[in-house]
Amino acid sequence: MINLELRRVVITAVILAVFFGLGVGFVAYTQQKTADQIEINRQAVLLGQIMAVLSGEPHDNNPAEDAFLLPEPESLNLGEPVIEPDAEGLMPASPAGESRERAMRAGQLGFRAREDGEVVAVAIPVVTHRGYSGDIRLLVGIRPNGEVTGVRVLVQNETPGLGDKIKADKTDWIHDFAGRRLGDPSAEDWAVQKDGGVFDQFTGATVSPRAVVGAVRQALEYAERHRRQLFDLKSLPPEGEDEHE
Repeated sequence: MINLELRRVVITAVILAVFFGLGVGFVAYTQQKTADQIEINRQAVLLGQIMAVLSGEPHDNNPAEDAFLLPEPESLNLGEPVIEPDAEGLMPASPAGESRERAMRAGQLGFRAREDGEVVAVAIPVVTHRGYSGDIRLLVGIRPNGEVTGVRVLVQNETPGLGDKIKADKTDWIHDFAGRRLGDPSAEDWAVQKDGGVFDQFTGATVSPRAVVGAVRQALEYAERHRRQLFDLKSLPPEGEDEHE
């Protein structure tokens, strides 16, 4: 009788352990699949926005497949580099495999549009910590001469109906950056009108557009400092000359 009861207890314990293991495994699998799907969705948004900021540039490649590691990503508020330099202190120009995946997840990749092999524009991410409701992540398209081709919002949590008007599907405000460059407007005018600049703000919402204006300027200053690397230039033209006017 005792052996029978003991056998039942053991069988019950084994069954419970099996179901517990299956349950834990299922939850872990579901969480991983959810995380993977979120990442897939995030990358799909990014790739769509790459084409949006570069769509006006004539190119014969797929910019989404012409990715490169951004030098000094911390200068764009993208965090410390996730890819370590090699023994000579050099970063891989075009990451592949696991390196590309890590860099993509960290948002530390730029994308090049080319025509006949020449880089005609790049799309680079930048993050501002000055949003009203947290960080705002942008994608900025830039020509070799420093002109903006376009700007899009990748991630934001601004107030619906107010700060979220920075998005292209809400208003056309963000299109005002196209064709701008450092010096146009002047440094003192590169601000929202409330701060004495030329860019509009929204009624009841100044913080969000102010943050975006500052971030776009930050991206342009970054591109100017890293022009040779971003645009894959072997040499720079004489001062005052631009490759693309």
